[in-house]
Amino acid sequence: MGTYLRLLSYLRPYSGRLAAALACMLLYAAMSAVSLGMISPLMRVLFEGGSGPANAVAPAGPAAERPGGADPPPAGARASAAAPGAEGAPRLIGWPRPLRAWAGRTLLDARPLVALGRLCVLILVVLLVKNLADYLQAFLMVFVEQAAIRDLRSQLFAHLQSLPLSFFHGRRTGTLVSRVTNDIEYLRASLAAGISNLVKDSLTLLGCLVWVFVVSWKLALISLVIVPPAALTLAAIGRKMRQRSSSAQERMGDLTSILQETIVGARVVQAFGMERFESARFDAANGSFFRAFVHLRRISAAARPVSEYAIVLVAVAVLWLGGREIFVHRSIAPQQFVLFVTALLSTLSPIKSLAEVNANVQQGMAAATRVFGLLDTPSTIVDRPGARPLAKFRDLIRYQDVSFEYKPGFPVLSGVSFDIRRGEVVALVGSSGAGKSTAMDLLARFYDPTSGRITIDGLDLQEGTLASLRGQLGIVTQETLLFHDTVRRNIAYGRPDAEDREVREAAEAAHSHSWIARLPQGYDTVIGERGTKLSGGERQRLAIARALLKNPPILLLDEATSSLDTESERLVQEALERLMRNRTVLVIAHRLSTVQHADRIVVLERGRVVASGTHAELIAQEGLYRRLYDLQFVA
Repeated sequence: MGTYLRLLSYLRPYSGRLAAALACMLLYAAMSAVSLGMISPLMRVLFEGGSGPANAVAPAGPAAERPGGADPPPAGARASAAAPGAEGAPRLIGWPRPLRAWAGRTLLDARPLVALGRLCVLILVVLLVKNLADYLQAFLMVFVEQAAIRDLRSQLFAHLQSLPLSFFHGRRTGTLVSRVTNDIEYLRASLAAGISNLVKDSLTLLGCLVWVFVVSWKLALISLVIVPPAALTLAAIGRKMRQRSSSAQERMGDLTSILQETIVGARVVQAFGMERFESARFDAANGSFFRAFVHLRRISAAARPVSEYAIVLVAVAVLWLGGREIFVHRSIAPQQFVLFVTALLSTLSPIKSLAEVNANVQQGMAAATRVFGLLDTPSTIVDRPGARPLAKFRDLIRYQDVSFEYKPGFPVLSGVSFDIRRGEVVALVGSSGAGKSTAMDLLARFYDPTSGRITIDGLDLQEGTLASLRGQLGIVTQETLLFHDTVRRNIAYGRPDAEDREVREAAEAAHSHSWIARLPQGYDTVIGERGTKLSGGERQRLAIARALLKNPPILLLDEATSSLDTESERLVQEALERLMRNRTVLVIAHRLSTVQHADRIVVLERGRVVASGTHAELIAQEGLYRRLYDLQFVA
């Protein structure tokens, strides 16, 4: 219940439209009840005639054929004779007294054709209002429902953006995509069914039941004996559906993950000839989803026939008992019984709909549990209370005895200390797994140190705001990530308001303008998902241009030239050297040729600083840097 109430809280901003929709639902239910109430006068007019002058005309035939020459008894008398128990009963069963008097004068006391015409007009008006109310409530509820789902989807996406990198490392992309797509869709169905159908059908059902009890409360009580067992059965079906729905949604997450992985990794799949393997893996996941969904539908399919057959049992029982009341006990008039049966059968549709509402709500609750579980995942990298914006970098970045662990007991960095002065180019060098990328990630606060601290101009990074820190950083990572968009927008990603001149200057600085100009639409060419239409070197230079356009005081280059051929590397290196002047740079490179001219090189081994100095100083020493250099340059 708490989960559903939380879901309903997303409707609060749209309470005005929701109230209007509820009013239309109430009007719809009222008109449904009024349309049922018109059965009684319609039957009296059609089969008994009105009470006006037309009925006083004796039928053709000699009076001598009747005992005493008396006129035939009026139609009402015949009805009373057929059902003595109904004598003295009001002519319009269940109508409120003021409406009963008006309808009696307008309909039953008029000539048959006049009364029938008036009834037809009244039926048309009632059904017009009913259907107009149904349309308006549907339109209003679609707006409310979609607006709430839009807000929830946006909140979920924004929360994903706020989560630290460590959250994404342990989860499959497809599973997260499934949360934002499939699970949200289940929630949409739950909201639509849980509000619109639940309220409208409940009110309609209530109106039908009112007529049922007004006509004969004894028959109504008998007919309702079977409802509690049916309700318990439907509740059990709903609980089972919630379990099956959760399983089916998990299997869909697996299916989405495999699809996403194989599409992104299509080059690797084809290069290793693993198409059949991936197809088999997908088929296995597809089969699991198939079985889970079939099990779900097998259970949900039982809800409608169970509720429908329960109503059929009630209808048959009432038909038998009502017939006895008419023909044996003569305690109910035929038109009353017709109204009773019609009202009872009219409960069939709302009851079946309410059974489906329960099924939809149960599926939605399983999805809501997963969505809210993701929303409730705390972000560990956030602004501390009282955090203040960092001033523009002026002097010194300092790592002070920094240690970090991804998992407790498995240190990646241990007591790392070094300084980066303004305008310096500092390189981090070491074997794979030495902690170079982690040390750089800590400066961008993708993670926070387990112990120790990193300061900028004496202020701990955790005491400043994330926005002010990252606003001063330009980053080119080892894994180049571009977006399915134009060249221009990819370069201007950090500065969407940049002018075309600035975009071109950044591209020229990264030696990219010439090949961009040769593209079909130049800077307006869409480069495909992750830049698949470009070569590795072109993607890397585009990422460098993106960082340069941002023009930050601090540049972080993680293997920034790793994907470039010799010629491209030379061109980009020249551009970087020109742009690094009066700029602070932290660079990582396995290829030592790219860091030989750094102002200082920090050598990491097993998460510790083992040496620091210029290229010439480190080459003159025996140690890890010398060994790495010899491996790369000494034949």
